[in-house]
Amino acid sequence: MIKIAVSSGDPAGIGPDICIKAFGQKKIYDFSPVIFGDRELFQSRAKTLGIDADIQVYKGQEKELSNDSLWIASRDCDLNILPGKPDPNCANFIISNFRQAVERTISEEFDAVVTCPINKEIINKGGIEFTGHTEELARLSKKERVVMMLATEELKVALATTHLPLREVPEHITQDHIKETILIINNDLQEKWKIRNPLIKVLGLNPHAGDGGFLGSEDQEILIPVIKKLNGMGLNISGPHSADTAFIDNNNQAKPDAILAMYHDQGLPVIKTIGFGGITNITLGLPFIRTSVDHGTAYDVAGSIEADESSLIEAAKTAASIAIS
Repeated sequence: MIKIAVSSGDPAGIGPDICIKAFGQKKIYDFSPVIFGDRELFQSRAKTLGIDADIQVYKGQEKELSNDSLWIASRDCDLNILPGKPDPNCANFIISNFRQAVERTISEEFDAVVTCPINKEIINKGGIEFTGHTEELARLSKKERVVMMLATEELKVALATTHLPLREVPEHITQDHIKETILIINNDLQEKWKIRNPLIKVLGLNPHAGDGGFLGSEDQEILIPVIKKLNGMGLNISGPHSADTAFIDNNNQAKPDAILAMYHDQGLPVIKTIGFGGITNITLGLPFIRTSVDHGTAYDVAGSIEADESSLIEAAKTAASIAIS
């Protein structure tokens, strides 16, 4: 039995709603999800949604977890949380659920962890320094570097940098950083997706990949030497490519197994435009499997049946498929 820890995210957002819709309606999966959240809050939200979910407390001793029940690793929130009304006082509860899910996956109680959305502003206003899931996952797993990747069946886009102001991106584009990032991507594509010799397409930092150095020197001085070195080691890396045409299908070129973008809004708008709702956020370089939804807290539809659970289901299915392989 593949057991997945699901961090339910901000309770004022759609995290509880999509958990209930995805896993509380007796759907049959080849994995068993356990939700980290407040049982009473989930009971109240299920009633609001009009879903008769059989909510059971997970105690860790169960040998089999039936998909007929919604299993909750419960901890009390101790706040009156209203859908669509985020509260910074809830920050510690949100982060504690996330950290518990991760730590119990690291200890191998669970085979993977799936995370629902968190609002960084609310966490920081609540007095907890928080840049994002990816950075916190690296800290919890004691990894110096991990890589954020969004994936559909047709496209995988990884990021060289994640949640940084645009002006700070160039200083993080170093030869060591790019080399280590590509090696992590290559290793996980081989181990998790069983791709023997993955083709990784690297985007340039500057327009037209620097245009031979006339539009910035980083592509010539940093990216090209790294790509040449890695190809000399037997990897299959192409680039740097101009980002404005890199995503266009070209029958004359081999289809990449993954694309490495230099910064958040260089690669993610493309994959989210073509695949939103069916995208899985995957953290590479961790000693365990972590996936996530491709959307935010969506406070405007929290507590309503309109909350779309499809990305959560896809994230859980992806995590389970990697765990099985």
